[in-house]
Amino acid sequence: MGSAPSPFTPGYGRKPVVFGGHLTELDELREVFETLDFGENHSVLASGLRGSGKTSFLTTLQDDARASGWVVISDDASAGLMGRLMDSAIPGALNELEPDIRSRLISLGIWQFNAQIEYVDRHREVKPQLRTDLVALSEALGQRGILITIDEVSSSKVRLRELSKFALQVSHALTDGAQVMVVFAGVKVSLDALLEQEHVTFLRRSREVQFQRLSAHETRRVFVDTARIGGREIEDDALNLLVALSQGYPYLVQLAGDYAWRNNGTAPRITLEDATVAHTKAIRAVEDRVISRVYRDLSDRDQEFLQAMAEDDDRTRVADIVKRMGVSPQYVQVYKQRLINSGYVRPDGHGFVSFSLPYLGAYIQRQMAGAESEDSGDGGWGAYPAPTLP
Repeated sequence: MGSAPSPFTPGYGRKPVVFGGHLTELDELREVFETLDFGENHSVLASGLRGSGKTSFLTTLQDDARASGWVVISDDASAGLMGRLMDSAIPGALNELEPDIRSRLISLGIWQFNAQIEYVDRHREVKPQLRTDLVALSEALGQRGILITIDEVSSSKVRLRELSKFALQVSHALTDGAQVMVVFAGVKVSLDALLEQEHVTFLRRSREVQFQRLSAHETRRVFVDTARIGGREIEDDALNLLVALSQGYPYLVQLAGDYAWRNNGTAPRITLEDATVAHTKAIRAVEDRVISRVYRDLSDRDQEFLQAMAEDDDRTRVADIVKRMGVSPQYVQVYKQRLINSGYVRPDGHGFVSFSLPYLGAYIQRQMAGAESEDSGDGGWGAYPAPTLP
């Protein structure tokens, strides 16, 4: 019997077999795809840390929208967004439409099609605008809508200005009757910065979906149901360890499940031995791929705040952070709120905070102690010094 493929999906943006959390939001958005009854769902803001499931959420929405016959346009908030939408994404979407819908578009005179009713070029007598494209496309689609997803929203001033222009065009399209849902995803502090821009009034009324760690019950469900779909069971002690090590962090759930599955892919059950192997590999991987990068991206003062927290093994009293940093309570409150908005820290009772990202505190403790990982060292080259050049 060969090894069965792993049903766990730790790769970037891959849709999980079993989606953990936010099932109510997904069901309500799917209903919009079927009914075109938008309610509050013309615009959605999905916020959360790296690995919290935002991109998988977007991928799930895209697949569900396509299944309902919607046109899906997806991109990220990197430089040149408007140009990519106008010159690539929308023309690509046009050529995927049914011939009868493309025939309807010909009469609008906005796009040029060849004899096979394939998109050739845009009619350039009037300067093309995104709002015009969205309205025309929406009219041609009839009882179907357009889903636009924008991932990796950044707080860079240049990127925010372009997103503001994009938002203005979408708002005009909505006013003109276009059936559009737009979903932005990013860390909360970047989405908050977007809402402070000009021309984004309609986004301030967006539905917000915040991605945080899953409950223990939901984490168990994801492990059990995912393994079962792949054709295997998880022994109770192995399941307890996997739930404990993942701490409900969606990326770590998928990563630990994948490592445990692959440790002995031919066995009918995932055992404690498999989970123990996954424990070591998954924590090392998440520290290398997520935690160390998150920590390096923070300012010196943000790092100092987290270092003051890391002196405690559990939650930290804010008053102790004030003493350890040697600054005023007002100063600490500024950084506390910023780190809460960024998703790295969460309130934990009156006057206390704790880490939101699993293992971030332990990582900082090791950094402060100057500890090195097991495989850091010189690789044995200390015994082979480089010869002096002649």
